[in-house]
Parts: sequence; structure tokens; C-alpha cells
Amino acid sequence: ISLRSRISQKRYSWKRISENAGVRPGMSWVNLSGEAANYFPELQGAALLNVPPAEDLFKTAPISFEQALDAAEAGTTLSTPLGSEVTLARKTDHETISSPNIIGVLRGSDPELANEYVVFTAHLDHVGIGVPVNGDTIYNGMYDNAMGTALLIETARAFAAMPTPPKRSIMFIALTGEERGLVGSDYFAHYPTVPTDSLIANVNLDMPLLLYPLADVIAFGAEHSSLEGVISDAIADEDFVLSPDPVPEEVLFIRSDQYSFVKQGIPSVFLVPGFTSTDPEIDGGVLFNEHLQTHYHQPSDDLSRPIDWDSALRFARANVRIGFAVAEDEKRPTWNEGDFFGDKFAK
Repeated sequence: ISLRSRISQKRYSWKRISENAGVRPGMSWVNLSGEAANYFPELQGAALLNVPPAEDLFKTAPISFEQALDAAEAGTTLSTPLGSEVTLARKTDHETISSPNIIGVLRGSDPELANEYVVFTAHLDHVGIGVPVNGDTIYNGMYDNAMGTALLIETARAFAAMPTPPKRSIMFIALTGEERGLVGSDYFAHYPTVPTDSLIANVNLDMPLLLYPLADVIAFGAEHSSLEGVISDAIADEDFVLSPDPVPEEVLFIRSDQYSFVKQGIPSVFLVPGFTSTDPEIDGGVLFNEHLQTHYHQPSDDLSRPIDWDSALRFARANVRIGFAVAEDEKRPTWNEGDFFGDKFAK
């Protein structure tokens, strides 16, 4: 049973959560033996409680729900008996469907390094048709992630137009099923079309918000590997600076497709526009949060949203420069010494 933190309560209304509960099915990929991946039969049921029933649940506990929230925010949480029992039941239907990833490869120019790949990814799915909002049931996903997919295509177009390809090969993957739990990327990470150890880096594009004149770029996860320095140098040619994660509490590094590659020990980043604008009157963080609260996974994420096309062009070029720099470097990207993800997942 999950309970809503104060951050969760501020981010989304219970009305929005409850209206969308159960509307879209859960999904997992199936392995070559016909078994569902990431399936845990020990987990018999799950529920999310709003604040009033959570308060009721804690009435028989030694602490109140508010005290539990205080402890969570202070990092002093302790296990405590609730003094009550909860019964959960569910009924499920199962269906088999097919939804492919789409992969393109530009072969590298170096006879040896061409057998190593820099991987660009963007998920091509959104959430489909859902609960009507002002009569609109089509959840368009313009920023999430038609924009990321368009940038992936333009990145591929730019590399293909180069007179001489970079030394290493470049792989471009439009991934399926991200919104249903990183399904497409996790499948590819387990069943890659080339040897896993030939995949040297992943740059993932997901919901790049190009709402205003852009001054910086954020590469979630860059601080964990040698990619940080490469990216910082590469984007400087587009007059961008590399900014640190402005919302570490959102743990975005493990919430999009790059994490499927991280779990295979591959240094990866999640590349997005930063929160700093060249216009001092604009607060990018405010606009980011406004998008999350109002337009994220809503029908209003459509072409009526503002797009700063000059920033889109510079961001696309920065993406190409990053891939080119990694593909040309004589050294493969490496995890930083003592890094948690490197120590846990590097092969």
C-alpha cells in the first residue's frame, strides 16, 4: 500500500489520479521462454491511498499519518505496526500484443571502432486515448515524446549527411512502451541486436521542453561517468552550459529509458533543456513545474504549446555534437571511480 507524500499531494490532484486509475493496462515484455519479464508473483496486490483513508489507517498506529510524513521528510522513518489488517483483491485479464522498437544504424568509419556503438534513444509512445478533459480524449504527447522522437530523427539525418561518418557506429532507437514501464528499452537491453559490450554509451531524449530561449542543458546522470566532461565541452559550441540536476528529488535519472542501459552497465545520460533562459525575465523552473502540473500526460500537451524553434535547433545540434564527440573519442566512456551505478551494474 502506497501513501501520498506531501510532494505528491502538491504535484497532482487526487481527482486526476483517481480518474486515470485503471484506465490503461499494465504491460511487460515476454522473454524467449514465454515468461513475463519483471513479474513478481509474490506481489499479490497494490493500492494507493488518498490522505483521508491514510489518516484512518494510522488511527490504530503509534504515530499519526502527519507524523509519518514528518519523519519521511526528515529522513528518520522507522517501521511501526499499524495495528490493523487490510484485505486486497483483484481480477486481471491477459492479452498478448506486439509493439516493435524501430532501429537504425549508421556504420562507423574506423575499421575497428565501427564495432562499437553510441546509442541515441527516444520513446515513440504516449498514453493514447483517456479520460475526457474539456471533451478532449486524445492525449497527444507533443512534448512527451513527439518532440524527442523528432529530435532523434533530425540527429540521425545530420549524422547521415556527414561526408565521413564518425569513427564509431551510431545507433538510433525509437523505443516502444516507455510509458508502460520502460518496456521497449528493457527488452532491447536484454536482447540487443549487437553484443552488449559493444554498446558504449546511451543518450536518451524524453520530453525536451523547448518553451523559451535556452541558455543551458541538463544531462541527468552525467555526474556518474566520464560523459560529463565530454558533454560539457560539446555543447559549449552551441553556447550552452551544462547545469546540475535542478530537481534531484524527482530521481529522473532512473525514470526514463536510459536506466535500462544503466542496468546493463552502460554509461548513460538523459538529455533535456535546462531551466535557465537567455531572457532574464523567464524562470524555466516555474514553466517546467507548470507543464508537469497542467499539461503532462494531459490532452493539452499538443501543438498549441509554445515552441522556441531557435532553441530547438541549437539543442538538436548540441545532441549531434555530443554523439560525435563520444563516437570520435579514442577512449570509451567509463563510470567514475566508486560511483554507485558503476559499482552495482558495470560488467
